[in-house]
Amino acid sequence: MQRDKYLFLFISVLIIFLFSLSCKRKTTEIIIIPDALKNHLQSARFFGNVKNVETYTYYYSTQDSLYIFYGKTIQSYNSVGYLTQVVELDKNNDTVSKRACYFLPNGNENYWVEYNYKNISTTKDTLIYDKNGFKSEEYFLFNDSLLYKIQYKTDAIGSIIEMKRWFPDYHLTNKIYYNIHGLAARMEEYDPQNNLFKFVTIEYDKFGDELNRRAYNKRNTMIEYTYSQYNNERLLLKIIYEDRLHNQREDRIYTYHDNYGNWLEEIMLQGKDTVRKRARGIDYYELK
Repeated sequence: MQRDKYLFLFISVLIIFLFSLSCKRKTTEIIIIPDALKNHLQSARFFGNVKNVETYTYYYSTQDSLYIFYGKTIQSYNSVGYLTQVVELDKNNDTVSKRACYFLPNGNENYWVEYNYKNISTTKDTLIYDKNGFKSEEYFLFNDSLLYKIQYKTDAIGSIIEMKRWFPDYHLTNKIYYNIHGLAARMEEYDPQNNLFKFVTIEYDKFGDELNRRAYNKRNTMIEYTYSQYNNERLLLKIIYEDRLHNQREDRIYTYHDNYGNWLEEIMLQGKDTVRKRARGIDYYELK
């Protein structure tokens, strides 16, 4: 009888233990996408299959105590999350500029063309890829004249680890280092003599969302600081930016989000003064 009692107790504990393991297995796994594998939507921290984003910009008039409409930006994405067009409009809804992207058959970006308000092309940005399909060079032209080119070095998954921007008389170098998740953790900037003059460090939360970004000069003194705050549902609540050199602070506050978690309104403060508001309307591709 006593033996049966202990056997029953052992089986009960075993069942509870196995049940707890099964519950743990059902916990949603956190997947962090490396920077090199992100599409444009993911790089810009959009959620859902976004089709179009209309952003309305307003500047705050302290004299009239109201927001004054300044202009609108329309961003269009294809069904796999890559930016295809950006249109800038003024307060009268007239086109200021338009930028269109063209793609290769394999889906890689081929080149950007930017048009002015007369629909005349002014700038062109062409991308070149290596045999692995990773970005290797980029050429930026203005009115058909080469302004500068960029040469890239990448790692095994296509993460950019070095980029050299070549101008007619000098060049600038950037080096990028990544954490174990493939997210940029340190970015270094070098002058034409290849001396380090600035570097940036970035920290992330457990979801891979950026928390702290700190910029330092070559003397290892912090010159800029950016802090991002989220709630438990990963909704962006606030971004605080500090310019330590000029003792200036900018706060961006986000209070409205849609069902996907994308913010719909941003209020920007400088010190205690409200200076700008942005409101977004977002359209999504329909699920098939």
